Amino acid sequence: MSETDLRRIKVLLIDDEPFIRVTLRQILIQIGIPPSNLYEAGDVKAAISETLRIRPSVVLCDIHMPYDDGFAYVATLHRAPIPEVANTPVVMLTSDSGEEAVMTAKGHKVAGYLVKPVSIAGVKKAIERAMKVTLP
Repeated sequence: MSETDLRRIKVLLIDDEPFIRVTLRQILIQIGIPPSNLYEAGDVKAAISETLRIRPSVVLCDIHMPYDDGFAYVATLHRAPIPEVANTPVVMLTSDSGEEAVMTAKGHKVAGYLVKPVSIAGVKKAIERAMKVTLP
């Protein structure tokens, strides 16, 4: 793994709870990712639009949201005709530690699975694994 410049990482946060997005934003800023590189979406439709617009380096995505869930986002992402988009690493970030959710995530070939509440170290490690990099 090579050390990555944090100024080059773009992160998309997908969660229907604004408080969770604010908390994740604060964690990512503490890790060293500039606020200008943090993007948010409150639902799957907005998330797909943002993904196509910004081409994030990594996505942190909730599972349980109104309308479509995080797995619908991942399935749509993997079907994208643009390889750069289709191969975007996604870390599921959820309070659901149940076997069914974990197995569904594995079936969708997500890059990571974090159970809320999360720590700064846990988020950093998940991003490193998902992107196959070392963060400073």
